[in-house]
Amino acid sequence: MLVVFDSKMEIEDLEKFLVIAATENLQRSADRLDTTPGGLSKVLRRLEKALNTRLFDRVGKQIRLNDAGRRLQGRAAEITAIARQAQAELSGLGNLPECRVAAPAVIQLTWAASIQHKLAERHPNARLSFTSAYESLALSMLVRGEVDLAIITGAILGQVPIQITTCMLGVETLCIVAGPGHPLASGQWSKSGVPIDVVQQYPFAAPRISPFCGEERGIGSDGWGENLPARKLQVIVNDYGVLSRLIKTGQFLALLPEALVEDVGGAKIQVVGEFVEPQEELFIAWRGGHKGWLDDLALALSGVEGLK
Repeated sequence: MLVVFDSKMEIEDLEKFLVIAATENLQRSADRLDTTPGGLSKVLRRLEKALNTRLFDRVGKQIRLNDAGRRLQGRAAEITAIARQAQAELSGLGNLPECRVAAPAVIQLTWAASIQHKLAERHPNARLSFTSAYESLALSMLVRGEVDLAIITGAILGQVPIQITTCMLGVETLCIVAGPGHPLASGQWSKSGVPIDVVQQYPFAAPRISPFCGEERGIGSDGWGENLPARKLQVIVNDYGVLSRLIKTGQFLALLPEALVEDVGGAKIQVVGEFVEPQEELFIAWRGGHKGWLDDLALALSGVEGLK
């Protein structure tokens, strides 16, 4: 089918289309874009007229992205990314609304400050916006053009499309944490390593859902793999705010990212014996290859010298 593009088709319409395509709901899209459903309907009509094809199937009051819409979704993500890149290079990042990052909340807790520091260091006028999303959703949001950067673990590198660039961000080390009043954080154990068989005598609190992928993985969802010794799991809690409060009571141990130990007011337990601290490799994903501000920022975050 021959598709004829209308020269009046605007980047702003494509950006709005990407939001509509992601939600498949005009009201939710309007809420996100601070506009009206009627205004977005006009955007769709303009695009469909410009492309001479339907982008959504209408089912009653609902809309569903069709094959043509999905093809445009991929192209629109590329076009809007290039447009933002050009705007940043030609007009300065002061005109860039924000640098949009999607990542699991637990990764944001440990890496948000570093990302903000690198962005401000290189582009003082840019604004940073975080969206909490488990890694598969974060990657999908990047592919759909809803964000500029996604942070994922090595577990889903195989899902990254060819048009997306990835670079290693760092390693998240997980450690056993106890509150200040816990027996293992005071007394004889506070100045020496704790044997793993002693650790096994105390109850743990842990999530049932993985903080990285959002999948239910049972008692090992926090990273406590089958290769580690059995532990006494007493409390299941998926909210890390609640988990932190439980740690502070001094009644429970937990496996947390090492960077969060101070934030939760806890102490890292030095374990001796058959225990190896689990690690998660983290990667930055973005639409690379343009040798612009986004490539430069992503590579700076990964520790690789930015592109010249």
